[in-house]
Amino acid sequence: MNRIARPTMSPIRPLFVLLAACAFPLVAAAAPAAKAPAMVWIGDLDANHDGKITAQEAAAVPAIAKNFAAIDANHDGAITMSEVKAMWRAEMMGAAQGSVQGRMAAFTKADTSKDGKLSEAEAKAANMAVVVANFKAIDANHDGSIDKDEMQKAAMAMAQQGLAARGQHMQQLFAKADTNKDGKLSQAEFTAAFPKFAPSFAFFDENHDGSVVIAEFGLPPGI
Repeated sequence: MNRIARPTMSPIRPLFVLLAACAFPLVAAAAPAAKAPAMVWIGDLDANHDGKITAQEAAAVPAIAKNFAAIDANHDGAITMSEVKAMWRAEMMGAAQGSVQGRMAAFTKADTSKDGKLSEAEAKAANMAVVVANFKAIDANHDGSIDKDEMQKAAMAMAQQGLAARGQHMQQLFAKADTNKDGKLSQAEFTAAFPKFAPSFAFFDENHDGSVVIAEFGLPPGI
């Protein structure tokens, strides 16, 4: 299938807020009502800078403590950066799946003729801008309409493009921060590029070799 122009998907809410379903690794800490809540990056809870967060350290933020077992995927009593990234991936996959379901629901609603197909007129009437803009690409058999199978494949392609864009963004951020182009970020390079996350360098440097490689690197969705 041709690349879908300007893919959209269910927005992944930036991790500068606490989601109701799960305590994410970047949450709002308690603050006076007159002020906006201070934001806490889970890596900052690594008080002894050993690259992991124990239940005792997590207790500093009740939202994290409450969901400690869910984040600690291997149940070894500590949260690592790998587990945090696994949670991000799971949430992003869930959002991608939600976007597919949403597009299919929109397809059904827009199919006013109830023939199981979507004409360009129906897509326009339903304000399905992305579908209208990519109508010919989605209409794989070129019969002038989009059937449910074509819509499903297009929705999945758009979701996958969104996920791929996230990976590309991380690679670009890493490459820009790697000023000496040796394929790893020294603590100095990491600090210069990502000062907000500098205090938790040890949390990123999981193998404790003094640098962060691309496999260890990752920043919260929304950044």
